[in-house]
Amino acid sequence: MSFALRPDSSTGLAIAAAIVASMAIRGALMAAGTGPFDDPDNYLPLARSLAAGQGLALKNRPTAYRPPLYPILLAPIVTLSADRAITAIAIFHLVLGGATAGMTAVAARRWGLSRWRVIAATWIVAIDPVLAWQSRFIMTETFTAFLIASALAALTMPRWRGWVLGAVFLGLASLSRPSMLPGAVLVVIAGLLVCPGACRDRLARCGTMALALFLVLSPWAIRNALIFGEPVWTTTHGGYTLALANNEVYYRDILNGPPGGVWMGHDQWLWWDSVNRETSGMSEPRADRFLRNRVVELAIAQPLTFLRAGLQRLGRFWSLAPAVAVYSPLVRWATAVWTLPLWIALGLGLARRSLWRWPLIAAPLLVAGLSLVHTVFWTDLRMRAPIVPAIALVAASAALPALRWASERRRACHRGAVAGSTRQAES
Repeated sequence: MSFALRPDSSTGLAIAAAIVASMAIRGALMAAGTGPFDDPDNYLPLARSLAAGQGLALKNRPTAYRPPLYPILLAPIVTLSADRAITAIAIFHLVLGGATAGMTAVAARRWGLSRWRVIAATWIVAIDPVLAWQSRFIMTETFTAFLIASALAALTMPRWRGWVLGAVFLGLASLSRPSMLPGAVLVVIAGLLVCPGACRDRLARCGTMALALFLVLSPWAIRNALIFGEPVWTTTHGGYTLALANNEVYYRDILNGPPGGVWMGHDQWLWWDSVNRETSGMSEPRADRFLRNRVVELAIAQPLTFLRAGLQRLGRFWSLAPAVAVYSPLVRWATAVWTLPLWIALGLGLARRSLWRWPLIAAPLLVAGLSLVHTVFWTDLRMRAPIVPAIALVAASAALPALRWASERRRACHRGAVAGSTRQAES
């Protein structure tokens, strides 16, 4: 997968500028931080455990609570001194930011988009505020966004190479952020149902992708089966994040509380403490099932409330601006000004019939898959960061009326100029 950046190519220069800008913006955001990178999900302790030869473990106990790929990549870094490790993680995230913009350009070029649309897709990824902001944290959004951009570029490759490499990247994205797995499964299914190709070709495409995805995920599931006595294909964190967004206290405070509320503080801590006490002594898979089953019971008992909560979460996921209780008015307005036209372009892009053909259909399916996940699970605006490359490609491909009018006018002017030259030659 290559994208030639020729010195005399204005497109290449614009893409190179976007890559540099993506790294500069992320670097500026990191420099503006008040201290070392936050690690809210405990990836550094997992990485240190790996580096010490103890496997993925927390407090000396093997765990599948977090996905494995990101701490595996951090393990060599955490062998450095604390300050050097933070610097190395910052550089790693900067490189990922630039590489994500570059891989988006590769995908856009292979989609057959015009030069301006290729440039637009690249710049969207480079400066998107949600994706850029997440580079400040030791979390999986930045790395997963790179994997998604790489998968979308890989799927454009001819036949089995694209099928295998695309599925491998989707599998790696799922091992980095398990919420991407439903979208990956949708893409595999689309390999069977969506043209081009005869039925035999589509069966081969779907089967090849399914096998590649299975092989990427299998080592993690086998490891968990050996440790816990049962395979865990994603994490044992799913039941908790499901219950975090679906419990009586959350419904009272957020769903039925003041608009724009953010669940934090004493009530959330009490709920969290009660969950810890109830699951004390359980294995991770058993605790995962316990919390999941509790949510299923709640959904059956209060189906309309569960539906309302899902719609509210979907609204938060696609919100124009971050929470008013957390961010300043300036940040919220700036994000909204960026997001509103992007959502308009995204809607226009989704309306294009050609988008729903192979392999372009992978982008909207990844968007749909993650949206469905966060309709049910704990949700906030940052969780859409991994699919920004897919959003950018769809939005950049939108049939904008103004661009269509300008293109038709240029063609009309060109035809007029050619006709005038022909008449002069004949006379």
